[in-house]
Amino acid sequence: MWYDVFSLFYDRALEDLYAPFRPAAVEALHLADGDAVLDLPCGTGQSLSGLTEAVGPGGSVLGVDASGGMLRRARRRVERAGWSGVTLRKARAEDVDAALVEAALGRPHVDGVLCALGLTALPDWEATFERLFGLVRPGGRLVLFDVVAAERTAATRSVELVARADFSREVWRPLRAAADDVERTDLPADPKTFGGQLYVAAGTRPA
Repeated sequence: MWYDVFSLFYDRALEDLYAPFRPAAVEALHLADGDAVLDLPCGTGQSLSGLTEAVGPGGSVLGVDASGGMLRRARRRVERAGWSGVTLRKARAEDVDAALVEAALGRPHVDGVLCALGLTALPDWEATFERLFGLVRPGGRLVLFDVVAAERTAATRSVELVARADFSREVWRPLRAAADDVERTDLPADPKTFGGQLYVAAGTRPA
């Protein structure tokens, strides 16, 4: 699996680039102390620090990724930090459902879902969005942290090749159709570095 190989240099190559912008995605979840949040794909766990801080010591974070290599690095991150409220699971996005969430967290729904750099790379992304949105409790939030390229450049093609992604996907559109108060915020990131416009899109599941 390519992402097992990618995990060997993912943090070294990319962590400093995305780290300044991840807090905006976490903030858009509107999490409170004691909440439960799903991070998919969690990758090497780059968002876990912000998520654990947002839900507090009584909250829960479930990180899911299909890559064993990515998860090994996420587990090391959790062990080094000593986060007791973080659970990691290896699963494909298409296999993540209420039963998996309940087995991991003791409840079938979560207060928030963060999908960071996921829907542009995952197969059958529209069905994946529907599954993830269905795991959010009414009144909870789903946040997308991703890249879109309105104009395809050499940088776009280069980043897409490494990430196995398709930045032509406007993955916030299903969220806009399904959620309340949807907002998309373009982040002050250089498109030449990220292959397109880095943004956060967030919405609330209707009650």
